Amino acid sequence: MHELARILRAQDVDVTIKRLGLDVDAIFPGLDTLVENPYRFHTWLVKENHGFLVVNAIPKEEDQDHLFWEEWYRYQGEVHHHLLSLWKPYLHHEVFTAPASDDIHPPQSFGKVWYVVEDPDMRSLLLRR
Repeated sequence: MHELARILRAQDVDVTIKRLGLDVDAIFPGLDTLVENPYRFHTWLVKENHGFLVVNAIPKEEDQDHLFWEEWYRYQGEVHHHLLSLWKPYLHHEVFTAPASDDIHPPQSFGKVWYVVEDPDMRSLLLRR
């Protein structure tokens, strides 16, 4: 089993992706053929509060200037995949100002302004080929 697959299992990401109604193999394609972990600079975090069920892959603070924060979540029956960045991408759908603290977002996101891309492609960004 690849390192990333072990991390996804240990953090309950695989189970949560299924709870979102998504196929783990479709969201994380090619795990068995990876040479290195493309998410080695990310922290995986599952949150469930206030009617939200969320999977986060957020970069470490020092890598947030060039790596996207990804989140998959369900709210009011709809599943979303967001790509969030501190830089303004060519296309974005909204701007999210993270609170100083809360119980649903990753602590690494707090107090920052994020550009949000609503990605219709549910596959993990760093595993697309």
